[in-house]
Amino acid sequence: MVFIYSLGFFLITISILTIVHELGHFLVAKKLNVKVLRFSIGFGKVLTSFKYGETQYTLCALPLGGFIKMLDENETSVETSEKHRAFNQQNVYTRIMIIVAGPIANFLLAVILYTVVFAIGVIGIKPIVGTLETPSIAQQSGIQKGDQLLSINGILTPTISEFSMNFIQLLNETPLYINIISDTSNLKKLKLNLSGDFLSNPEQGIDRYLGFKFAMPKLEAIIDQVMPNSAASIAGLQINDKIISENHTHIDSWRDFVNTVQNNPNKKINLQVERNGNIVHIVLIPRIEHGLVKAGVNVLVPNNYLDEWLILVKKDIFNAFIEANNKVYQLTLLNLRMIKKMITGNALLDQISGPISIANYAGKSAKVGFVTFLSFLAIISIGLGLFNLLPIPLLDGGHLFFYLIELIKGSAVSRLFQQVLTGFGLFVIILITVVALYNDLSRLL
Repeated sequence: MVFIYSLGFFLITISILTIVHELGHFLVAKKLNVKVLRFSIGFGKVLTSFKYGETQYTLCALPLGGFIKMLDENETSVETSEKHRAFNQQNVYTRIMIIVAGPIANFLLAVILYTVVFAIGVIGIKPIVGTLETPSIAQQSGIQKGDQLLSINGILTPTISEFSMNFIQLLNETPLYINIISDTSNLKKLKLNLSGDFLSNPEQGIDRYLGFKFAMPKLEAIIDQVMPNSAASIAGLQINDKIISENHTHIDSWRDFVNTVQNNPNKKINLQVERNGNIVHIVLIPRIEHGLVKAGVNVLVPNNYLDEWLILVKKDIFNAFIEANNKVYQLTLLNLRMIKKMITGNALLDQISGPISIANYAGKSAKVGFVTFLSFLAIISIGLGLFNLLPIPLLDGGHLFFYLIELIKGSAVSRLFQQVLTGFGLFVIILITVVALYNDLSRLL
């Protein structure tokens, strides 16, 4: 059932993004009087088709993208009366506008989605510091337990999500200053003494990089879910088990249990568990997965658990639009920095996600709520727009690369040169696909 749910929202996600992307190409081509022969969603066998005007609209069996087919003398014979409407007959600036319209449409979609998200309002958890590590960036900067993080370099951070995103966006600015209010109501401004490169391993999380954990109301260590084939599953932990102690030390909260797991990778932990009124002894050996220590369990969260910790951030439509543009701009810069670090070898390739991960995140975001799904859709739309702009033949960016050469040399790139680079581009895309699928499967196994 979970698989079907995730697959359904994956198809919705891909369909929306593909339609918007191809619609960008289509509308600009029509506006510039270039004839569009076919508008296709998906590839492969045609499931259904109809013709409207001069364009054939098709839905195909493999829903992993789409394309528009324009009249082009390089692909088919063109009647003399229609040669002026062929794509290859257009000047280089017209071709550039048509090609770049697809990625631009994805960025515009992200702006629209974020505008809706900010207008509806985003619920988040207040960024309050819990436990501190010593030594750590947070401790050396003067952050203390109970401090609420109000802003970074003047940008408000009312929620953990806003704090994390703004921190990442401002990493290139130095120095970074945060305004905090302590649990004794004293307002302070502190300079963050950063060290190391967070973007080289973003999976560690902002709090772990800075050396603290965000405070949360206390949760009892009761298990709500055990992941298949996980360390917890192998150890014999079950749903509704209440963890009482580890290695003869009393467990007071879920946080205590998490700390124990993280501090004992590949080591035996002797647990005392209350199950149906009886005490059960279990030996748990946490695993290291993707650089993180995991047991493979989720905690039972009671209803209304976070009410006092939640805050609704809502904006009027004008400010929502302004904030949406800023969000898309900052996320685009962040993605570009990550791409640069991957190319230069300063970031791990396991950050690349494929269709399996996207389907998983699509299903999870949809379960959380409409606003969360819209935010997920916006993030993927930005990623799709940027990916298509990479100077790889077969992608929009590859065509733009050829047109840039044409502008410089004053004539079109030779067919042989295009064919050679297209073969290289196909190899690169296949390589990226293989890496993405490997990462997807690694996360599942």
